Amino acid sequence: MACNLKHIKRSSQDCTESYSGIGTSVYVAFVEDLETPVEYSETLAGFDPETSFKFKSGQGFYQLDIKKKSGKVTAESNGQGKGFTNVLTFVMNQNMDDMALISRAINNVDTLWAAADGKGGYYMIYDKNFAPEVAISADTGDAPDSDNGFTVTVTGTPMRYPLPKFTGVLTLEEDEAGE
Repeated sequence: MACNLKHIKRSSQDCTESYSGIGTSVYVAFVEDLETPVEYSETLAGFDPETSFKFKSGQGFYQLDIKKKSGKVTAESNGQGKGFTNVLTFVMNQNMDDMALISRAINNVDTLWAAADGKGGYYMIYDKNFAPEVAISADTGDAPDSDNGFTVTVTGTPMRYPLPKFTGVLTLEEDEAGE
């Protein structure tokens, strides 16, 4: 039950929601910008919020806006003793020209990814030994009212945990103007 109905007037104070999907942004960083490779926390089934994802000076995650309700993270077992496959899928909300440049960059370097979980944390697609694979497809649409955009699929396999989490603060990259 989502709410404990002790008294109808106070019931909303005892409710817990279970939101699906991810927010309207995803975050990508370059593995080479990390100070050190990030280790899993065995007790958290994810990454330690105090020690994980520390970047070299001036480096961090880049925020990418995505189309509403286009993103999700899935996990599937690879079989006993073989870890998990975690997949982040989303459609980019940027214009086609900007996304062509962004696609080229993320297609040619090792990346790590974060997607908001709706509860103040992030699902992470990262493993220090196995860089995620990024697949990008583009569609111009076939009519003036068609959707167009870039669909990005990030696959982390093998990974130690399904849907590994990070509850710390993401370090964001400073843009070239220093903003």
